[in-house]
Parts: sequence; structure tokens; C-alpha cells
Amino acid sequence: MMPQEQYTHHRATMPSSEGPQVYKVGIYGWRKRCLYFFVLLLMILILVNLAMTIWILKVMNFTI
Repeated sequence: MMPQEQYTHHRATMPSSEGPQVYKVGIYGWRKRCLYFFVLLLMILILVNLAMTIWILKVMNFTI
């Protein structure tokens, strides 16, 4: 028997009472909340970093 013939034979003997399985794609539940929290924390850190950089530049009297 050729490999493809074996595949079609096994496929025909499998029970086909169930429909196609549908897998959810995405992030759900606590993982989504943690991801949003992590993104929010990163945005806050970026803003604080930028504010402190500008403050240091003003205090040290740096000019362009």
C-alpha cells in the first residue's frame, strides 16, 4: 500500500460524528488583564523617565 492510500483508509475509518473543532485565537481572562497592566506600567515608566530627563536638563541649565 502507498502512504497516501494508508492515509485515506485511516481517514475513512475515523468517526465523523463531530464537526470541525474550532480553536479560539487570542488572549483571554487573567492573561489579558496582566498584559494590559504591563502595558500601562510601561507607559507610566516612559512618561516618568521623560519628565525626569527634561527636569534634569532644566536644572543643569543645558542648552541646545
